Amino acid sequence: MHALLASFLLLAAGEATPPVPVMPDVEVVKYLKPPELVEWANSQRLTQAGETRARQGNSIMAMIRPPDPKAIKAPTVGGLTEAPEQTKARAQKIIDEGNVQIQQALPSLTRLRAAAAARLAEKTKPLEFGSELPQSAWNVSVSHAAVRLQKQARDAGFSKVHLIGAIVLQADGKLVRTSTLADDLRAAWIKADEKSLTKVPAEGYAYVPATDEKSAPALSKGLKPATSARQEAVLWAEFYAVPSEGSLGLLVVRLADAYTMRILGSEAYLTSPVTVDASAAPKTATFALKDQRSFVPRLASSGDWIFAFDRESAALGSALLAHVAVQQTKLGISASPYVAVVTGAGTPGLDGVRAHWRVIPGKPDPKEVIFQVSAKPVGAAAVEVGQIVLRVDDTPKPVAK
Repeated sequence: MHALLASFLLLAAGEATPPVPVMPDVEVVKYLKPPELVEWANSQRLTQAGETRARQGNSIMAMIRPPDPKAIKAPTVGGLTEAPEQTKARAQKIIDEGNVQIQQALPSLTRLRAAAAARLAEKTKPLEFGSELPQSAWNVSVSHAAVRLQKQARDAGFSKVHLIGAIVLQADGKLVRTSTLADDLRAAWIKADEKSLTKVPAEGYAYVPATDEKSAPALSKGLKPATSARQEAVLWAEFYAVPSEGSLGLLVVRLADAYTMRILGSEAYLTSPVTVDASAAPKTATFALKDQRSFVPRLASSGDWIFAFDRESAALGSALLAHVAVQQTKLGISASPYVAVVTGAGTPGLDGVRAHWRVIPGKPDPKEVIFQVSAKPVGAAAVEVGQIVLRVDDTPKPVAK
């Protein structure tokens, strides 16, 4: 837990820093290479020696007083009393020697501070993770998703695939289960491979928590849980209507490991479940996670992280972020909450979740759908990450040659 909190505290530090951050010396050493650390230590020792020398000179200088019987006696050298002018000259010489040492070390320290700050700036520079989805027909989208995730499941070695259902985001913001989308996905999957899908259990699918720390959750009360990774897969579909785009929306199909409860595959398409006007200009959806301080790669480099979404997260924004995370980052997304929502049964556990995404609507914009993104580790404060932005535009016409 201490390492987990330290990772987030490091990422949260300096949120308001300029492009080349000003760093305290205690932080500089974290960004220096081994030979530079030696140079840094030598320069610091030289600086400290100079500062000590300068303080000695200033202390002597402070003792100088005008001749006065009641004044403190001036220091003596070899039993002889110094005149104030001699004391002042000796003190100034000591101060000058100290300042020379400080100035000798300064170029090295300045260069190393700049190198460390530049490396920190590189580590914390803004990044974007995104996708571009040209509009496609409904049956084409469902078929492509089935074929691609079949290949992924086959390459991963899954012997069974459970299609647990599908959900749709309604205009009122509620997620509801839909058999129509699930039936379309099942038909497309069977058309390409009729053997890998398992039969739906008589009691239906559900999220059944693990009985102990060593076992995995089950997908139904009548089914035994998987006993190892890459054994049984979980498949489901989601559809999110895009505001202001009529029936047009995002179809997302996911594949997860039933043992680890981690999403492994995510396919997304801009499409419509109803027939669209053939004369209408085709659209293209673009969305991106705008990571303001390279949070994602820095956290990914600190270990294996699995995220869930907190209760306040918007469904569409969460769907976009989950797709980006699975497709383009090394941060994991938990499948447990999806299994519970899609099946409508069970309360998911943590299943390895170490942090939660919080994705809430941002400032309204007529051309874009904006969500503010933050990340919160279990038992610690949240870190602001950036935005995820979605826009749908007419597909640009190809340039004539």
